[in-house]
Amino acid sequence: MIAKQVPNMITLARLVLAVTAFWFMSEVIKLEEDGASEALRKAAAFAAFWYFFVAAITDWLDGFLARRYEWVTAVGRVADPVVDKVLILGIMAYLSASNKIYGNAGDWHVVMPVWAVVLSLGREFLVTALRGMVESAGKQFPADAFGKIKMLTQAIYVGTALGAYAGIPDFVNLPELGLLRSPDFFFSIFWLMIAMTVFSGIHYCINGARLLSGNIND
Repeated sequence: MIAKQVPNMITLARLVLAVTAFWFMSEVIKLEEDGASEALRKAAAFAAFWYFFVAAITDWLDGFLARRYEWVTAVGRVADPVVDKVLILGIMAYLSASNKIYGNAGDWHVVMPVWAVVLSLGREFLVTALRGMVESAGKQFPADAFGKIKMLTQAIYVGTALGAYAGIPDFVNLPELGLLRSPDFFFSIFWLMIAMTVFSGIHYCINGARLLSGNIND
């Protein structure tokens, strides 16, 4: 049934959008190194933001379609979380490589510390390995609410950093969005993201251990 592959095609499109966003972010860095004008740098960041934004929206869309019409496939169950990780971790890595570009005067810390990228990457490796162990034992280990909240806080944080530099609040005629990039609020979003990364990782480990323990007891 071709219709059943629609969520998978959306997932593939999200991967293409993510790679395109990475390319534009690399252009921002290259233009900065070449001493190009701020207008050119912000134009590249503007494109990166919208590719990231559309990719983030498709994350909700493919999941909605798969659940709504029962178009869940084995490929989709594996590919969807993998592409999500590529999108978010890739954007985080590029932000970390260009902290000075996206940083603002008054920030409490650099936009994306290297340790935050390593922490997020380690969490994803751990959860992926645990999910593989649980599902190899014949049990399902889907994403839970805490994992989704973690993903949301990551998307808000990196989207805010990208969008503020690219001038998105003015472009959409909502200058109030600029308040998200105030040092205090931006700092708060960052630590909420870190807290959810750690908490959701611990929560997955506890649930995974319980499932594996139950399998052993059986």
